[in-house]
Amino acid sequence: MTVTPKARGRHHHGDLRRALLDAVAEIVLEAGPEAVSLRECARRAGVSHSAAAPHFGDKRGLLTAFAIEKSDRLARSMEAAVAALPPGADGRARLAATGRGYLAFARENPAHFRLMFRTDLIDTTNAEWRAAATSAWTPLATAMAAAAPGAEGRALRARLAIAWSAVHGFCTLRLEVPGADLWAGEDRAAEVAEDMIALLVDACAAPV
Repeated sequence: MTVTPKARGRHHHGDLRRALLDAVAEIVLEAGPEAVSLRECARRAGVSHSAAAPHFGDKRGLLTAFAIEKSDRLARSMEAAVAALPPGADGRARLAATGRGYLAFARENPAHFRLMFRTDLIDTTNAEWRAAATSAWTPLATAMAAAAPGAEGRALRARLAIAWSAVHGFCTLRLEVPGADLWAGEDRAAEVAEDMIALLVDACAAPV
């Protein structure tokens, strides 16, 4: 009797975890984070729901793992932007670079950017998620300390809030209202973003 081998999904070579996370990315891009389910991710990976469950437990576990990855990539995007600066770049330049790195990540990963901050869908008590969130915050905090060395306590918190709120808000609004005249077209959007970052740096580096 001839036995027909079972079709193999994208989890060959033991990479089921990767295949499931890739499926999350597909679904988020297609229909948003609410549409993600462990069962659908398993189907796209070519396995049963029962085979996928041990890796993440449930949808919240799956989305938390995905958010952890994206937080790490956000941190690397900011770090890469700082690393690309000329040797000896000052604190102002480093702060501006973190903003560009943040913008670049959101531009290149729009749907994933939305999911990272959906704390209603992920487990914010997860130790790995908390560590990844801290890692994503560190480049901004480090650059701010260099750009505004005299800022401490309340003054430092205000500067961090301005920088994060403005850059994150710009990214979010571009995703939600992509056709707004304010940033219509890539050239204008890039111009507005660069001018906004320059204003932010001036405000944050102002004497305390």
